Amino acid sequence: MRVLIIGYSAIVRKRVIPALRKLQDIEEIDIATRSKANTAAQELPTAKVFTDYQKACRASSAELVYVSLVNSEHVRWAEEALRTGRHVIVDKPAFTKLADAQRLADFATKKNLCLAEATVYAWHPQIEKTLQLFHSKATSPTRITTTFCFPPLPENNFRYQKHLGGGALFDLGPYAISPGRIFFHTEPEEIFCRICTRHPQTGVDTAFSILAIYPGGRSLVGHFDFNTEYRNYLNVLGHGMSVDIDRVFTTPSDMDNTLVMRTHNTVQPITVPAADAFALFFTDVSTAIQKKSFTHFTETLVSDARVLHKMRAAAQED
Repeated sequence: MRVLIIGYSAIVRKRVIPALRKLQDIEEIDIATRSKANTAAQELPTAKVFTDYQKACRASSAELVYVSLVNSEHVRWAEEALRTGRHVIVDKPAFTKLADAQRLADFATKKNLCLAEATVYAWHPQIEKTLQLFHSKATSPTRITTTFCFPPLPENNFRYQKHLGGGALFDLGPYAISPGRIFFHTEPEEIFCRICTRHPQTGVDTAFSILAIYPGGRSLVGHFDFNTEYRNYLNVLGHGMSVDIDRVFTTPSDMDNTLVMRTHNTVQPITVPAADAFALFFTDVSTAIQKKSFTHFTETLVSDARVLHKMRAAAQED
């Protein structure tokens, strides 16, 4: 399979390209970048490098397009890629408007194309291991507590610009809403969300807290912030069982991670071997495309877009 990457972002250079290079069925990687063409050509001497996104979508021989741009540009170039007959993966958040997510999902389905959002942490084996631990004790999660916070970004970062799709709700929102889908297997019935801080110049939201209520009395509480010490953490709690996962959303591909399981006041560390969540995600997408069985990716994208929309509405941002 051949891949075209639109946007030469930090995450593309740090995680996406190294992951794709690990996969035997990825034959070729093309890059489309307006501002980093020379850098891309130096770092990827065998790649075709385009400086025009539209020309790339029409001239590249790629079957799969990965869109990694500022959030406000995702919809335009995901749609262009779909209309040229390519399967598409979009960085999270895939789209800033629910209507766009629904419209492009419908289009992809009609054209028998895959449309997926790259919320890749769910593919790390530590997530499946946590689910297995609950299953082994014949219990299931009822409470989730999660935090993803970090120190302030450089002032020129697009996340501080509303017109570029910036703000903590968009940037960190996918990490707030997806754990409930993963561990509760459903969407929340009710969401309470409050913006805690805003950027003093641009007014964009820079921190928020959320309480989501799920069927059966289950709940999720989360804190997400551009202004604090780094914290990247998930606790999954149920009857007689608690599992802590540190660095859950961005676990390095070369790091063994340690889950902390608590059962009846007994603490047990459980090591999960290093794994590349990006590579596992791409493998899953590639296999699904080859088998022509990928509708679940599109359905998940729309479900998360729907919950993100509800969360923003609860925060009075939409």
